[in-house]
Amino acid sequence: MNGMASSFRSIAIGCSFLLATLVGIIMLTYDDLLRITPNYHWIVVVAFCVVDAILGIQVLLTAALGEWEKFMIRAAAIWSLVVVIAVAGDVLLNLQLPRDYPTITMWQSFQYLFLGVNGNPIPLAVPALFTLHATAALLGLLPAKGGWFHLDWWPTRRTIVAMALIALFVMGMGPTYIFFNSIGLLPASLPASSNATEIVPPPLKQSSLPYDLANKTVFVTLVAVVDPMLPYNFNDTRFGHLVIYVPTNWTIHLVFVNKEGFPHSAVLMKANAPSPTMIEPSTSALAQIPADAISGGFLLNGESGSVVVNGLASGKYWVLCAFNYPVPHVEEGMWVVVEVSSQVNTPYFVILP
Repeated sequence: MNGMASSFRSIAIGCSFLLATLVGIIMLTYDDLLRITPNYHWIVVVAFCVVDAILGIQVLLTAALGEWEKFMIRAAAIWSLVVVIAVAGDVLLNLQLPRDYPTITMWQSFQYLFLGVNGNPIPLAVPALFTLHATAALLGLLPAKGGWFHLDWWPTRRTIVAMALIALFVMGMGPTYIFFNSIGLLPASLPASSNATEIVPPPLKQSSLPYDLANKTVFVTLVAVVDPMLPYNFNDTRFGHLVIYVPTNWTIHLVFVNKEGFPHSAVLMKANAPSPTMIEPSTSALAQIPADAISGGFLLNGESGSVVVNGLASGKYWVLCAFNYPVPHVEEGMWVVVEVSSQVNTPYFVILP
C-alpha cells in the first residue's frame, strides 16, 4: 500500500512541477515587465523553471524505477516550501517591482501579484505558481499513515478537501475581488493618504537625443537588437514602451540598423489607432527604410539604412516594422511611439515600465 501511496505522490508532485514550469515559461514570454525593469525577477523565474522541470522529471523517474523515491518526494516538498515562502516574501517585502517605485505598500504588492490588478499582464500566473507548489508541499510532507491528513494508498477525503481548498482560495482571490468590487460591495478606493489602490509609476528617466538646434534636426537611431528572450524589438523594447519626444516642425534623421537574424524594416507613419496592426501595401507612410518596406522590402542582418523627414506636425506617430513573415512583426510588438508636440523644447526619449 505504501508503494502505491508513494507512486501517487510522485505522479501528483511531478505533474505539479511540470505545470509550474509551463506557468513560468508563460510569464517569461508574456510579462514584459520582467524584461524591461531593472530587478532580478527574470533570473528568479528562469531559475524556478529550470529547477521545477528537473525535479518534476526526476520525481516521475524515481517513481517509475522504484529507487530513491522517498528522498525525491521530500526534496521536492522542501523546494515547494522555498517557492511558497519566496512568493510570500515578495509580497511582504515589496520586492517584485523596481526600486524606482517609491510608495509600494504590502497591499499594492498583494494586488499586483495575487489579485491581477494594477497592470499585471498575466493575472493568474503567480496564484497558479503558488497553488501548484503549495499542493506539492502538502502532498510531500503528509505522513503515509495516521494523523488527520494522510496518504494510505490514495489521499483521504480530508486530504482531497485540503488540496481543493488551497486551489479554490488562492486561484479565486482575484476573480472574487474583481466581482465584489464591480457590484459595489468593496470600496472603489481606499483613502488617498494610503495610496493603496493604484501603483505609483516610477519617475521616468528622460534621456537626451542628439540634435542640431540650428537646423532643428533630431538624430534617432533604432536598432533591432539580438535578444533571444525579446525578439521583434527596437532598442530592446516592444509594444510602444520606447517613446520619443520631438518639438513641433523639427526634422527627424532616422537611422535603422538590423542586428537580428530576422528581416526587418522601419516605417514612420501617423498613428491612426490605439496600437498598430498588420501593415498592408496600401498603408500610407511618411518614410520607409528600405524605400519599399510597405510593399515587403526589408533589411537583413547587419544591414542599415537612413531617411530624413522634414517638419513633422504635432501629433502621435509610430516607427514600426512592416515585415509580415512569418508573423506580422508589428503585432509581435515591434513598434515605438514618436510624440511631436509644441510643449517639447528639446528632443528626448523615455522607456515606459
